[in-house]
Amino acid sequence: MPGLFSIFNTAKSGLFSQQTAINVTSHNIANASTDGYSRQRANMVTTTPYTMPSVDSPAGAGQLGTGVTVESIERIRDTFIDYQYRVQNSINGQYTAAEKYLSQVEGVINEPTDSGLSTLMTEFFNSWQSLSSSTQNKNTVAQQAYLLTSQLNSTYSQLSDIKTNAATEIKNSVVDVNSIFEQLSKLNQQIIDIKNSGNNPNDLMDRRDKLLDELSDQLGIDVTEKDFGGIDVTTSNLGVEPDSGDCGTAPLGTDGKVLNVVQAENPDDVATLSYVSSIEETGTDGTYKVTYYKKGDTNDASSKVSIKVVMTDEEKEELDKTRVLWSDKDGNALKVTESGSTVTLKNGEKVNFDKLALFKPPSGELKGYMSVQDNVTEYENELNSLAKALALSVNAIISQSDKWTADDSGDPEGGINNFFVNGDADISTYGADDENGINASNITVNVEILNDPSKIKTATKYDSSGDSLGSSTDPNRAVAVAQLANSLMNIQDVTDTSTREDLVSDIFAPDSDLNNVYKIGNAEGGKTLNNYFNDLVNKIGVEAKEATQQVENKATQLANYEQSRESISGVSIDEEMTNLIQFQHCYQANAKAISTVDTLLDVVINGLKTS
Repeated sequence: MPGLFSIFNTAKSGLFSQQTAINVTSHNIANASTDGYSRQRANMVTTTPYTMPSVDSPAGAGQLGTGVTVESIERIRDTFIDYQYRVQNSINGQYTAAEKYLSQVEGVINEPTDSGLSTLMTEFFNSWQSLSSSTQNKNTVAQQAYLLTSQLNSTYSQLSDIKTNAATEIKNSVVDVNSIFEQLSKLNQQIIDIKNSGNNPNDLMDRRDKLLDELSDQLGIDVTEKDFGGIDVTTSNLGVEPDSGDCGTAPLGTDGKVLNVVQAENPDDVATLSYVSSIEETGTDGTYKVTYYKKGDTNDASSKVSIKVVMTDEEKEELDKTRVLWSDKDGNALKVTESGSTVTLKNGEKVNFDKLALFKPPSGELKGYMSVQDNVTEYENELNSLAKALALSVNAIISQSDKWTADDSGDPEGGINNFFVNGDADISTYGADDENGINASNITVNVEILNDPSKIKTATKYDSSGDSLGSSTDPNRAVAVAQLANSLMNIQDVTDTSTREDLVSDIFAPDSDLNNVYKIGNAEGGKTLNNYFNDLVNKIGVEAKEATQQVENKATQLANYEQSRESISGVSIDEEMTNLIQFQHCYQANAKAISTVDTLLDVVINGLKTS
């Protein structure tokens, strides 16, 4: 039958349990400002009571308890809120990364301003209008043309710099992500080991969850809980609609199972990411030398690897935009086999693009940086179309021909026939008047015109020596160029390989009002040069504004999820102080119980002896 000593042990258990609870409360208070910390709670349960009445144990007033014990110290965490937070964090990271660079693109375009391309284009055509009134204004035309081409060159260069910076961000993200993979794997194994020993590694699990939050900012992830507190981590759509195919899905290992980036079993058999640093064409059959760095470590020369990839122009552009490859644990790129599993690519090995294990995240900062690459490439292409359409149309009017030849032998007129030229052209190959390969990065005014603006052709006809066959004030070609400002052309169809004939052949015709000088008319469904550029400006503005709005909306939603998680897992100082007072009183009460039992034992032992 229970006696005083059993009461003593009951009070002692209460004393120790309340002490543990005070320790947990103190730990919570100490980490109230620690990022990623989840408050902890000591779960107390009653100890095993005295046995039920039996033949050997007579019935009493009731079953007597033997005290309390701390069954576990658990952290307060809601995994569903974590899931929602990481989904939103990944989407927020995507739009934040995109918005950062799209706002820079807006600054590069710099419209509408007095020094923007739209204004310079207007002033360029106005200078031709002035030239039609006075041939003394040729110098102004040359200067305005040079200002316009310089601005086109500068705009293209700045857009290219943005792409380069975004690519650098991709590389840095790859390095960070691989570092997180390694940290998660180590923590995962430590947690499993401690769980196996029967303890709860709460603080380690908080550190792991914080790393998962950081990883979700970079790319969409899917976390699967395994035995003994372990987790498997792979990329996932996380409720986000992928662009196409298996976007965001991890590759399969040789056994056909998903190759996780972190896993509880076989932690060494995981995937990593590697960064593509350069893509160089090596042949006419679409073969490219692709150089990548294992795990994005460009500082280590030994991590540099080259492979050969056969791909189309569109596939090359996709690789240039994405720049991230799935790789094995050591950073060696993977290729997809016929069975759908992946194997390691060897250094120098040749592979078709569709067999390359290209990493395409569904969301996260990496997705945002890749989308910037895509957007800026589109802007560059449209700027190239504008520059080439300008060059081809002006040159067609100046030369009075919708065809271009490498020299003047096919043109009965003498003198300079190309107003705009490719500044990067090899003159020894194409001739001084080359317009082959003109784009926004290299368009410039013919150097002979810059040196001597009087060589600008404005008259109706010229002889083989380049002398005007009309009066010295004949302005008809200048008028035709000035009217080009209002001509509708299919600029959107102009590509790298487009020629004058592709652009103007259907709308290039003599004008009786200009003494039958050939001018450019209007194409059905076409746009003027200025309208085409303004459409590009509007597109950039809309996309930048959309990204800004998305950042604001997603940030608000993310803050709501953060608040929900904080209300569950965060430390409330007021609540902890209340708990501390409660545990203190319980501790004191148990101490009083022990003191009382001590007095009673003194009565029993010493009191009986004296009586």
